[in-house]
Amino acid sequence: MKEQEEKQVASAQNPTPSVPYKERVEISEEAKQERLLLRGMLLQQPDDLVKESLLRKQKREEEVIELLGGHKISISEINAAITATLQPYVPMFPNSVPFFSEIYRLNGWKGKNPNDYMKPTVVASWINEVIYGRFTKDVLPALRILNPASPFGIRVHKHFQYLTEEGQEKLIQYRDEAIAVMQTCSTWYEFRKKLFSVHGVPYQISLFEK
Repeated sequence: MKEQEEKQVASAQNPTPSVPYKERVEISEEAKQERLLLRGMLLQQPDDLVKESLLRKQKREEEVIELLGGHKISISEINAAITATLQPYVPMFPNSVPFFSEIYRLNGWKGKNPNDYMKPTVVASWINEVIYGRFTKDVLPALRILNPASPFGIRVHKHFQYLTEEGQEKLIQYRDEAIAVMQTCSTWYEFRKKLFSVHGVPYQISLFEK
């Protein structure tokens, strides 16, 4: 009896640690392989910077990765914006910036709080379109490889944590430009049309004409 009580005390003092949330988010094997391949290409560095020739550098920039769906990503297109090394989390869409509050206003979501962590799922799609869609065409597909979603749609990190300093500066620029356009509009429809007109955001504007 005494031995059992001692075990219970020891167990209470040294509880079994719970499995971290991030370790419970599983992605497919195909996604893992794509991520490893892209990380390897992004992390590849010259063996000897002094002897590295311009020709070899140009050849390196011509490398492409072909995704399972057939889409090809050019390394030269993403080198300036994307890093294979996870960056510390620094909010790019803080509550102090009226990005989400403007989205909620334009959509008439009066009963919802834009400062809540959980937001309507469509908001994530809109961020991809109006923010990440303004980068070169290969950036968002590359971010989806480096930061894949689980079968449940959960991502461990934020896409912007795989942006370089230059890439994050661009994101902030695109965010602020989107806010500036939002503040001149009264509906989400009007905003999307105007953003396309002013900044050429690459979504099909014809979809909003129907």
